[in-house]
Amino acid sequence: MALINCSECSTEVSDKAESCPKCGAPISGAREAIAAGAQIKTVQETSKKFKLQTLISVSLIIVGIVWLFTISSEPNNESSGIPGLLIFIGLVWYVINRFRIWWHHK
Repeated sequence: MALINCSECSTEVSDKAESCPKCGAPISGAREAIAAGAQIKTVQETSKKFKLQTLISVSLIIVGIVWLFTISSEPNNESSGIPGLLIFIGLVWYVINRFRIWWHHK
């Protein structure tokens, strides 16, 4: 067993490991692929753009729900349509984003 440097994060990893424990880059077979002159490429299945949009849409839903519950617990209940609108926009955005993730999935 020998220690080699990960091609992605330069962490010392066993050459028998299947992937780097720090970054997840493939290691097993890497030595043979590098010896053959092939480039090792790590592919991220879901782009960061879609992950960020999912996070924002879920945040909108949570803010809308919390806002709705705080308004309903107040004595002078002059409910505003804004919390409901935030929840609706967040749900629609989430569903559209999930469809886009499915569509672009490889």
